[in-house]
Amino acid sequence: MIMEEYYLSIIVVAVTLILLTAMEYIFRKTRIFSEQKTFEQFLIFMVFLIGLVVFVISLPISDSTKQTLLSFFGILLGATIALSSTTFVANGMSGIMLSRIKPFKAGDYIRVADTFGRVSDIGILHTQVQSIDRDIITIPNLKLISNPLVTISSSGTVISTTVSLGYNVSRESVEKALIKAAEKVELENIFVHMIELGDFSVTYKVGGLLKDVSSLITKKSDLKKMMFDSLHEDHIEIVSPTFMNQRVYDKDTVFIPADHDKVCVKPPATYEYVTEVTTEDVIFAKAIEAEITKKISKMVEYMDQRQNEFSNLINLISDEGIKLVERQNLDSILEQKERLKDDLDSITAVLKKEDDTSTDGVRLKALQYLDSKASEINIELKELLDRVSSEIEQ
Repeated sequence: MIMEEYYLSIIVVAVTLILLTAMEYIFRKTRIFSEQKTFEQFLIFMVFLIGLVVFVISLPISDSTKQTLLSFFGILLGATIALSSTTFVANGMSGIMLSRIKPFKAGDYIRVADTFGRVSDIGILHTQVQSIDRDIITIPNLKLISNPLVTISSSGTVISTTVSLGYNVSRESVEKALIKAAEKVELENIFVHMIELGDFSVTYKVGGLLKDVSSLITKKSDLKKMMFDSLHEDHIEIVSPTFMNQRVYDKDTVFIPADHDKVCVKPPATYEYVTEVTTEDVIFAKAIEAEITKKISKMVEYMDQRQNEFSNLINLISDEGIKLVERQNLDSILEQKERLKDDLDSITAVLKKEDDTSTDGVRLKALQYLDSKASEINIELKELLDRVSSEIEQ
């Protein structure tokens, strides 16, 4: 009698196991969901869950006990989903945030923590990056949001390297050789900095703007190769990274370059090491653009807010002739302000184009020109207000 009471439950368990085995066999043989493993696992889980519920219902126990068991399984399932979904939801929210702020796109080089590579796929839960070893690295989106993220701009990036050279080599010779090496790699806005005066050598840093970031890894290597060849072509001995010269010299030997007297502190106009923009302009272009844009915007906003106040102030001048002249001066300043505002809007629109790689220097120079115009307008406005105040006092 007892076994007969459990016949239905045993049949439910058997049917559930047969269904699970059959589904696994069909999925393995037919590969219907070969590209969607998650959906396949979800179907199997749902069959198991339904079988478990039917099994509890089929048990020869009281309804209250069945309800208690089902409630227990529901709580257990809910707790499991809640605990496992914490990271799931966090990664999903991070993916939505990334899709809104768009710090990078497929094909960009990024660095986060110890991971560096090129973005191959951007998902809602994770981002895939292909490393320089050609491995695919899957990064949870939560990690990209929680850690400092470095994106190499598609408009270009500065690459550089250092080399240690002896004190007996003139700075001018070193700079010419390093610039020649950077030019062979087709870098722009080349710079050479003296980084350290060490115990046994001088450390130089050479770099420049690489416009085509698709060849980033190769160009970094090529820069070192060209430095190696260029320095040796100019008979300059490399003592990098650390090299103690233990050759025997006369005690009165002085390690100063033989052509030291020929070196100019300020390079002449024909000197090769002259760039159109400063190193800071190249490295911090985005920050400088943002700074200048904000500065001009504040000036325009200030004039917009106080435009009526300026007009009312001029109306207080008693002399009609002077009042007319000063009003014309104010109108001229306001016209310049409107032109400045339109130009700023045009440049700001260009700055928002992420893929615009050809006008970095032009944009910065245009903003610097607008900045100078804004300063001139400010000076004119201050002079106007000083004159108006003086006229009112008289």
